[in-house]
This record gives sequence, C-alpha cells and structure tokens, in this order.
Amino acid sequence: MSTTEIYGFKPDGHAEFIGETQNAFRGAFVIWEYFEKNHLEPLPPMASGKSYSRTVTGEGLDDLWALPYTNKITRAEKIVLLSTFDKNVVRNSELAELIDAYRAFDKNFEFETYCSLPEQAEILEKHKDEYVAFGFNQTSVNSAFWSEDRNNCECEDCETCQEDCYNINTESEHFYVFDELDKENGCE
Repeated sequence: MSTTEIYGFKPDGHAEFIGETQNAFRGAFVIWEYFEKNHLEPLPPMASGKSYSRTVTGEGLDDLWALPYTNKITRAEKIVLLSTFDKNVVRNSELAELIDAYRAFDKNFEFETYCSLPEQAEILEKHKDEYVAFGFNQTSVNSAFWSEDRNNCECEDCETCQEDCYNINTESEHFYVFDELDKENGCE
C-alpha cells in the first residue's frame, strides 16, 4: 500500500526518513479534492457528460496550485496546501504552526475519506526536537526525492548514503512553505 513519507533534516542538512502514514490517498489527494470542491469552479463536463476532478484528469491543476497565492483561502489552509506540494520544507521554528494548521484543517472539515493529517502531526511532534526542518514525499509509489535513487549503496546508513541524501544546506531544489506565504498575495 502507498504511504505518505516524512523526512527530518539534521543540522548538517541531510535528509533522514522519520515516519509514514498508510495510504497516500488519505494525504495530498484528499486535501486537493477538498480545495477543488470548496474553492474552485468545477471543470466543464467531459464529452461523455461526466464530471471529473482535476486530480484525475490533470486538467486545470494550475488553478489548484495557485490557490495559496490568492486571498480565497485562510492562512492555515495555505499552509496545509503548500505542505502537499513537491519538494516543500518546513523549518523547525515553523513546525508548531504547521501542526496547528493540520489539526485545525482536519477538525473543521468533513472528508469523504479519512485524512492522515492528524497522524502526520503526531509524527512531526514526536520528532520536533531532533531535526532542524522537515519535508514530505506525498506518495511512496514515486521516487522519494529526499533520499532514494541518489546513490547505488543499499545499506542506507553509511557515510556514502548520508552524503547522497538531499541536503537543504547545499542544494536548492526545495522551497520553504512559510517563505511562500510571504510572496505577493500569499497572506490574508
């Protein structure tokens, strides 16, 4: 079964797997569906007359990705949505607000499918004193950007493996969730 994976970044910047929640569908996908249903215009029906989600068709996803940069959703919703984007990182100093946003989002909204945000919050809270930052891989069926497919070693514990994990101090393919909130139209 697919999982949502959570990584911690050590002070030296290297990524380390710290936990996962079962069934990745309960993570980003159900969150994206919530935002689509509650904050975006429906897509026009397909030729068959059926309506489909952006997450199923891939059409109109730019509207979903743009939501955090509008005033259509709250700050907590922006935090939740941005944390589902690929290559996002949350600094330890921002972790409490992320966890609060996760818990508020889960508490205030009814989901057709049970959401994994409370479980993700528990994992983050458990490890809050061990890492300087945190990142996510929304579905284990793809390659984990933070650690997998970055070297040929299979032990995952040696110096070579650690050096080949993503490093937030020396690499720049990631973005910080809370920095995005400060961008034009990003805050309420």
